[in-house]
Amino acid sequence: MLSGDQGLPDGIGMARLAWSRLPTADGAAPLPEGPAASAPAQDELFVGAVESLDYEVIENYAYREEQAQRSKFWVPYYIMLKWFFALLIGVGTGLAAIFINLAVENFSGWKFTLTFAIIQHSYFVGFLVYILLNLALVFSSVYIVTQFAPAAAGSGIPEIKGYLNGVDTHGILLFRTLVGKIFGSIGSVGGGLALGKEGPLVHTGACIASLLGQGGSAKYHLNSRWVQIFESDRDRRDLVTCGCAAGVAAAFRAPVGGVLFALEEVTSWWRSHLMWRVFFTSAVVAVVVRSAMNWCDSGKCGHFGAGGFIIWDISGGQEDYSYQELLPVAIIGVIGGLLGALFNQLTLYITKWRRTYLHKKGKRVQIFEACLISLITSTVSFVLPLLRKCSPCPELETNSGIQCPHPPGTDGNFVNFYCSKDNEYNDLATIFFNSQRMMQYAICSVQKHSMSTAHKALSRSWS
Repeated sequence: MLSGDQGLPDGIGMARLAWSRLPTADGAAPLPEGPAASAPAQDELFVGAVESLDYEVIENYAYREEQAQRSKFWVPYYIMLKWFFALLIGVGTGLAAIFINLAVENFSGWKFTLTFAIIQHSYFVGFLVYILLNLALVFSSVYIVTQFAPAAAGSGIPEIKGYLNGVDTHGILLFRTLVGKIFGSIGSVGGGLALGKEGPLVHTGACIASLLGQGGSAKYHLNSRWVQIFESDRDRRDLVTCGCAAGVAAAFRAPVGGVLFALEEVTSWWRSHLMWRVFFTSAVVAVVVRSAMNWCDSGKCGHFGAGGFIIWDISGGQEDYSYQELLPVAIIGVIGGLLGALFNQLTLYITKWRRTYLHKKGKRVQIFEACLISLITSTVSFVLPLLRKCSPCPELETNSGIQCPHPPGTDGNFVNFYCSKDNEYNDLATIFFNSQRMMQYAICSVQKHSMSTAHKALSRSWS
């Protein structure tokens, strides 16, 4: 009955309209031609910010006709291209992770070097410079997100989970979102905020995979037609799944962890032969990151020679345990679980309040909020070490390669901050004024020379 109604498009027009509304790499949906262009339903259908995706293959007449027109070399070419794209996704995500880590660590190194050079003369002026540097980095990050790439806000994992389960939010996989995610992560993490690069790396890998599947970005003239073969939602979903696994592998250097994350956490549409491509992508990321780490060990990566990549070295750690340790470990686990649940609940309430009262007031309020948090975080990280009493440097072997205190802006375990003597170090400053790699070492690891000094300091503060 609707075929004679001129106010609605026919079946082909509806399909063309639906396809034209799918987000592309250039960020704009082309207008359909024909009867669907003048239909009033065009402004009412697919205009929301969220769309549904169909991951099932509809074997209709048009699908069978397209299959019949393909040559006998199309299937081998299609399979080869999928594996080649898995390789490109791994290399691209690994390079993005290397760039983010090096940028964050070097920005932090320059910041610490300048701050410690100034506090030799005045702690107050050093405090102001430290706050202003962090504020500049955070402001650049929030300005990029609010003005250039709004879809890059947050970690990006919830949006990617929705996409892999059939819910597509417009803008989350565009080229400008990728750029905003990378530089936003550099500014926010380098600015000293209590954030990590793991979630953004997952979103970054998904964006790289989506852009490769679409042939690039037409808006920024970075596209190629010969790779525009993955036109179905299923093919793009498989590529984005590889990108998610690559992001986790780049963040934690864990190829198997990337596969398990993609399988258990982000997607419910899984095919058995996708497992090998996902693992291959994660393995490529691990090789790229490991190569960068070996190159950085020679001191070519700036202030923090290891480039910010955390290495969990357990070669000199405890090899066994006693039964007396099981009860304290269980108690710590229970306390950690309760605190984690409390943190999640408070985060839920605060996020709901922010979305209800703050974010509706415009972008200026969002920028002001981020800058205010930066000021509070910088103040806390600078003032707390001032309240901590310094400790004398431990006796170290001459050939250990460890300095106490280590020079400002370099990677090391001992930081001299507001100490009366040159051979003393500040435990809390070792945590706050150090690379993320050494921060993790100071809190959780066991060094060859002795137990982590910061860990012992925190233990004494609780006792």
